[in-house]
Amino acid sequence: MKFHVVVNPVGASGRTLKKFNTVLPLMEQSGHEICVHYSTKETGIGGVCQKLTGELGEDETINLIIVGGDGSLNDALNGMEHIDRIRLGYLPAGSGNDLAKGLGLGDDLAAIATQILKGEVQRRMDIGEITYYNTAEELVPKERLGRLSGEGNLTRRFHDSTGMGFDAAICQAADASRFKKVLNRLRLGKLIYLLCAIKLISTTKRPTIEVTVDEKTTSYPDCLLFVAMNNSYEGGGFKFCPEAANDDGKLDLCIATPRRNTAFFRIFPSAYNGNHVKYPVIHMARGENIRIKSDMPLWIHTDGEVACKSDEISIRILEEKLSLLM
Repeated sequence: MKFHVVVNPVGASGRTLKKFNTVLPLMEQSGHEICVHYSTKETGIGGVCQKLTGELGEDETINLIIVGGDGSLNDALNGMEHIDRIRLGYLPAGSGNDLAKGLGLGDDLAAIATQILKGEVQRRMDIGEITYYNTAEELVPKERLGRLSGEGNLTRRFHDSTGMGFDAAICQAADASRFKKVLNRLRLGKLIYLLCAIKLISTTKRPTIEVTVDEKTTSYPDCLLFVAMNNSYEGGGFKFCPEAANDDGKLDLCIATPRRNTAFFRIFPSAYNGNHVKYPVIHMARGENIRIKSDMPLWIHTDGEVACKSDEISIRILEEKLSLLM
C-alpha cells in the first residue's frame, strides 16, 4: 500500500519535524511504500496537496497523511481536490492540536501512525465551508484566500471551527507578534494568545450582528465573538461548543455578548471545560446553514488561520465527508 506523507518542517518552531522523525523509521519499516513531501516557502502544504490530489484518475484514491498542527491541516484541506477519493491520516504535531483532541487521538504518534498504516477507514468527518461576501484588509493575496463559489464569491474550508470577532482578532494579533516564535521555541506558544486576549479586550469594538440559522434570524448587540464549530475544541483546548460533533451534518454556534470586560475575565476561563454555557451572555445554537451580517468588518479565522476581515459571511457543511484512517 502506498502512503503520501506531507510535512510542514518548520511547524511549531521545528518541533513538527523532530516529532515526525521519531515515527518515520516505524513507517518505513511497515512494508508500505512511504513517499514523504516537505512543504516549502514557495509551495505550502496546500500546494503540495493540490498537486497530489489534483492528478487523481476517476476511479483512483490516495492515502494522504498530514503531519503538523491545526493550521497545517487547514492549509491541506484547502488544497485538496476530489475529497471523496482521499483517505486521510493525520499525525498531530503542532502546538494546539484541537482536532486531535476532538477525535480522541491522544499524543502517542507511534500508535496513531500504526493505526493509519492499517489503511482502514475508521470514520467520516464533516467539512465546513465559509463564504466571504465582502473582504477587507486581506493578510494574504486574494488568489490564496480560498476558492471561488459558483457565484464568484471567495470560500474557504475548515475542519475544526471558524470564528468572527474577538477570537479571530487574537489569532491575527498573535501571528503578527514578534514574540510568537520566541515563545514557541520555549514551548510556551499558547501564552501569546492569552497575552493578546488581555491586550485586545479593552480595545475590541463590539458590533451588532445578525445571525440567521436555517432561516431564523436573531440580532445580537454588543457581540464580542461568534464561533461556528465542527468540533468541540478550538484555540488550544477551549470547549466553546462542548456538544459539537464532526459527523452530524450540523454546526454548533457560540455567540458571546458580555458588555463589561470584568464579565469576560470571569467567563472566558470557564470555556476551557465548557462551563461558560451557563452564563446568560453566552448564546448557543445549532444548524446546517448559517449567515452572519455585522455592522462593521471583523477579522475572520478558519482553524485559527486569519486571512481577512469581512462584514458578511455564510457557513455550511459540505456534502462530501472526509474519510479518516484514524
